[in-house]
Amino acid sequence: MARSSRWPWLALAALGLAVAFVNSPRSERRSRVARGALKFTYFPLWAKGPAAALALQHSGLEWEGAFPEDWKTLKGTTPFLELPVLETEDAGTIGHELAILQYIATKSQKMGGAVREMAISSQLMCEAEDIYQKLAKIKQGLITGEEAAGFWTDENDQIHNRNFGLKVYLRLLEAFYSKCAKESGDGVKLDALGGRFTSSGVSVGECKLFSTLHALKLMKEDVLSGYPNLSNFYERFAKEEATQSVLKDGGQMPGAFGQYFQL
Repeated sequence: MARSSRWPWLALAALGLAVAFVNSPRSERRSRVARGALKFTYFPLWAKGPAAALALQHSGLEWEGAFPEDWKTLKGTTPFLELPVLETEDAGTIGHELAILQYIATKSQKMGGAVREMAISSQLMCEAEDIYQKLAKIKQGLITGEEAAGFWTDENDQIHNRNFGLKVYLRLLEAFYSKCAKESGDGVKLDALGGRFTSSGVSVGECKLFSTLHALKLMKEDVLSGYPNLSNFYERFAKEEATQSVLKDGGQMPGAFGQYFQL
């Protein structure tokens, strides 16, 4: 076949390859980023990443997740040399789990809400973080022996809060639910909605709380026994479609988050 007669066929072949690439998952991911999709990066562990993944999945925002392929190289590019990070179009790369959650709250009404509900959400976020920090110190060997064992059993709330056991935290959250359930800022009776601290039930604080409670339940299935309000919250939140997506396969992450804390 003469060279000139081959050009139409070569052109058609090239066009076919181009169309195939445009329709490929890789091209779709790149185009989503170009359109301003948020990119969330964390390790495949149920630790500091799932709360943000839950918040992103519930928010309705366009996002994609990634596990670090080369953490040694990536680490130096992060704001605080740690994960998680959220890459955004309007605020750059955001480090720290709680800062990421606060950013998401500003982007979706149901994730933050009006002043009163934002205050509720923020308090839940901080209280859940207190529990997380105790778990982290036990895992890292900074709390050991009787003190570590006492984390699961101590009920004394007359000591310094840095020494609170889990039952104190859960009792405080149980009472906080009752307080929030009386009436929301817009007059909606939360106790009538069931299992919610806020009217949406999926504020960033509730995402953080669920993530922490789930970490606890992975360690002790009956950890919420005796706390009906928290049990109601956990069970309701766990059944949400967006939550199920994150629990089963990480939502928009490349895969599921594995258990991090162990007894």
